[in-house]
Amino acid sequence: MKNIKYCFILITLSLLIGSCKNNEKYTDHDGNWDGCVIGMFTAAENGHFPTDGARAIKGFEELIDHKVGSVTWFPTWDDPFPAKACEEAANEGLIPHITWELFWPSKDPNNSKAIDHYEAMDKVLNGVYDAYIDSFALAAKQYGGIVLNRFLHEFNGNWYVWSGNKNGREHGGPEKVVEVWRYVVDRFRAVGAYNVKWVWTPHGPSIDRSEEAWNNIDNYWPGSDYVDWIGLDGYNFYPKDPWGGDRPYRDFDNNFKELYSACARLGNQPMMIAEFGCGEFEYNGLSKADWIKDAFEKIKDDYPRIKIFTWFHIAKECDWRVNSSEEALEAFRLAMKDPYFIGNPL
Repeated sequence: MKNIKYCFILITLSLLIGSCKNNEKYTDHDGNWDGCVIGMFTAAENGHFPTDGARAIKGFEELIDHKVGSVTWFPTWDDPFPAKACEEAANEGLIPHITWELFWPSKDPNNSKAIDHYEAMDKVLNGVYDAYIDSFALAAKQYGGIVLNRFLHEFNGNWYVWSGNKNGREHGGPEKVVEVWRYVVDRFRAVGAYNVKWVWTPHGPSIDRSEEAWNNIDNYWPGSDYVDWIGLDGYNFYPKDPWGGDRPYRDFDNNFKELYSACARLGNQPMMIAEFGCGEFEYNGLSKADWIKDAFEKIKDDYPRIKIFTWFHIAKECDWRVNSSEEALEAFRLAMKDPYFIGNPL
């Protein structure tokens, strides 16, 4: 009888320990750490997970002379859940951060329109893609580790097919975005994929962003129950974009101060700079190196809720790379020497 009781106690303890370990996956996401995690995005043309995986991660770490804590990439609705890439990132000590883009490059490589001329959002709400959403969610649940999911990102700009601008503007555009957000999050939760953490991400000031009242970010807020992280995106394009248009100079505060304050009023979630960068420039005696120095000083001193940042390390619209010049790279490396900037804290 004693042996039976002893076995029962052991089994109970093992179940409790297993339960605690499993629950860790669902609680260690909240940004409750000291400092700010260094994030990376290095993929070039297609936004996929770095093709050489661990080697690319280590290469970026060597470039900046610091461990990285998160890696971002851009699966689309052509793709299944990227379990292998998430495992590879986690094995290298990085938090996987996907930007799950609601379009189909196999049918529209330029992301200029959704299926049937911007009807993708309605089709989501009408259940057309339920099987795909559920399969993605179930695979994420089976993976089990924390995954940051930046869905419908930059919804307040005019450039994506899932934006409020492309889905009705003042005639229900933001409401449509909220409805799709909640619909998809609910389907993930219905299958138990609570390890997926939802990153709600508006864009900061831009000449491509409507400043009309209907596009206020408050109108896009799905409610705190539907958001795990608040992301902020913004860039300094100065002096010109690759299409020949003039762009204003934007320092870090111009990109993020007003947006940060507005988002802080919406919820208590931790925040991240989900995308940002700066091209090479000269402005009133300032350069990209000066911009980098100022940005990371501001993150540390004035933006305490920012717990992750992702520098957009590619040459795309501009040369956003940290090593676009020797001076920029030296400024970035120097900024990362501050112990406030850390690798994976989990």
